[in-house]
Amino acid sequence: MPIKTYLTPAEIQAMIEWPDNLRDRLILSFYGDTGCRASELLKLKVENLDLENRLVMIPHLKRGIKKKCPGRPGYGDGRPCGRMAGKNTPFCSRCGADLSAVQAEGIEERNRLISIGETTAELFREYTKEMDQGDQIITISRQQVYNLVRAAAAGIGIKGKALTNPETGKKHFPHPHNFRDSLAVSWLEVAATDAGKQKALQEHLGHKNFETTMGYNKLTPGKVQEVSNEVRQMRFAKLKEGEEAE
Repeated sequence: MPIKTYLTPAEIQAMIEWPDNLRDRLILSFYGDTGCRASELLKLKVENLDLENRLVMIPHLKRGIKKKCPGRPGYGDGRPCGRMAGKNTPFCSRCGADLSAVQAEGIEERNRLISIGETTAELFREYTKEMDQGDQIITISRQQVYNLVRAAAAGIGIKGKALTNPETGKKHFPHPHNFRDSLAVSWLEVAATDAGKQKALQEHLGHKNFETTMGYNKLTPGKVQEVSNEVRQMRFAKLKEGEEAE
């Protein structure tokens, strides 16, 4: 049975063409074109679009980004520690206090500007032509988006838990994040060792850390096989040459 880890560009294009309504084609085209997170499309309003220049402003809001350590008994003469920690950090790095019951505070707001292709821009134009600037563009739930992706994949023959996570080996249904994976792998194949193009992908995907972006810097199974075949031919060609020389 074939092991499938990524959606190919041809499969994504077929999925975009599968729906019989404008809204669903727009949703799939946006994900396939941009690799954005599922939730990012659902936050978009008409005012976030600059269709003349084919640009979209992606709003990004994180709540509860930091914890403030209250300290622990016996530390600092009873004074609060005050060390800031990440929202998922279990213990304070300064005084060792248990932070599991401490609520994270604060709001971090970062927006980013991304480009879209002409096909996606045209779908946006058609779908939003009767909308006001403050209107939310896509009003279905995240679960409905997941169901759409799953249905479109099944509609072109990718049925059930057809995709395998290359790191864990677990099988899963097609998911909006698979569009993100596919775009990132293709982008880094084009970028190769060009640091500027790699950083552009970080900005496009909205990663805070560059290491997260470079986590996509891995070969697809087809590319691995291609390189393996080249190495195999080189190795055994040399072996054959040695035998003929004898």
